[in-house]
Amino acid sequence: MSSANHSSDIPQFVVIRDQVHNTYKHPIVHYVFEDEPFPEVTKENLILVDLDDNAQLSEIDSYSPHFQVIDCRLDHNSTVYDQFDGAHDGTGLMTIEGVSAPKANEAIESLQPVRNLDNLRETIFNFKTRNEMVKRVFASSSSSPFSSSSQQQQQQQQQQPRPSSAAATASSISSSFECHSPNRS
Repeated sequence: MSSANHSSDIPQFVVIRDQVHNTYKHPIVHYVFEDEPFPEVTKENLILVDLDDNAQLSEIDSYSPHFQVIDCRLDHNSTVYDQFDGAHDGTGLMTIEGVSAPKANEAIESLQPVRNLDNLRETIFNFKTRNEMVKRVFASSSSSPFSSSSQQQQQQQQQQPRPSSAAATASSISSSFECHSPNRS
């Protein structure tokens, strides 16, 4: 797909929702088409989204050890309202949902001793909540239609007949989203 063919279908507005902290981030977005070189970005903060020729989600991968993707939604009908000229620009919205994990030293420093029964109940509640999030991460990575397991890809390749040369030349769109936090260098 050329960049001009479906540029209006490619989501221009991207948000990342961290379910642990219930926060939204607006990442730096790099749009990379198949025939373009990949930009130099740090992989520690990289989420790679692959869209097919119809601007539908094909695959999503988080390269960050501190953030794992649970879900990704595309809303091609969503519009972003321009508050200055009062117009809707017709761009789509991509929402990436996931869970973050603190670095080991931050997690240890944030631990509080259990001093009473209420603290113990809160600790148990927090454990159960985090445990459910971890279960969702594993469930989404094993059952997601856009998971990137090499075993799933190999199984799909073995089950499908080899595409014709015309179909093999179809290109895809890759978008990389890089989130920068103010404390990182």
